Amino acid sequence: MSFGWLSQDFGLYKEQDSVIHRLDPRVKFIWLLVMGIVIIIYKDPIWMLLFSIPAFGLVSRMAKLTWKDYTPIVLPIFSICLIAFLINQWLFFKHEHFLFYLIPSLGFTEPAIPISLESLIHASDIVARIPLLMGPVRVFMATTSMKDLASGFTKMKFPPEVTMSISIAMGYLPVLLAQLRSVMESQMARGYAFESGTRNPVKALKQFTPLMIPLVTRSIIRAEFLAAAMVCRGFEYDPQHRTYLKEVKLNRNDKVALVLIFSGLGFSVIATVMGWARYEAFTLPLAKRMLGIA
Repeated sequence: MSFGWLSQDFGLYKEQDSVIHRLDPRVKFIWLLVMGIVIIIYKDPIWMLLFSIPAFGLVSRMAKLTWKDYTPIVLPIFSICLIAFLINQWLFFKHEHFLFYLIPSLGFTEPAIPISLESLIHASDIVARIPLLMGPVRVFMATTSMKDLASGFTKMKFPPEVTMSISIAMGYLPVLLAQLRSVMESQMARGYAFESGTRNPVKALKQFTPLMIPLVTRSIIRAEFLAAAMVCRGFEYDPQHRTYLKEVKLNRNDKVALVLIFSGLGFSVIATVMGWARYEAFTLPLAKRMLGIA
């Protein structure tokens, strides 16, 4: 039986042999941070897309990721983008070039949520950031194993307890969903009726209510086993001086990647300081010329 979105593969790490997989986890983490910084500081949607899409697309292709690797996050991202678009239209007040009202006059109510050229560009800038931030995160998680992530964070002087907690938390999502499917199958064998594809949020919540207690109980038991395994392997003994079978170190490809990353960051900072990457300086005049607005 299909469990709807629960039937999808939510495995984070995708084991392959690619250039991006072989990069030092610290380099990939720095790339992720730089992508986030650039996407946040750019205030112009066209500038943001011109910088982010080639950088993200090239890295995604070099990592041998396909569209199927992004399908589990498409629907959540689309929902968040729609909500963010409506909220930013509602909160925007600088309407110099009015276009129409999102909610027209119905006779008994006044028109609401004005839409202008400025509000559309501003909302597009905000909405574009969401997938452009989530995409690099997916690439980072798909190309970095949990053991490499923990080793890389330790090399960056993060406390070993923190790095282990982060790696366990990131690797637990596929396990949690697998447990949820297992609990659902067990409950259905006992006569529990589960309807997949329901669009009623209240009904969907009621369906998952009988699953919460066994799911939480299984999670607690697994956490106790995990803690016992870590103690048996001596994790509590001098964690500050732990050694690793595979030590991460920078090679030539890592250094080349760092040069490209910081070059892109430097250009973005210059563009922001000079005011080039603001929608008032580029996208707004371009849109006004295309629409023939004085």
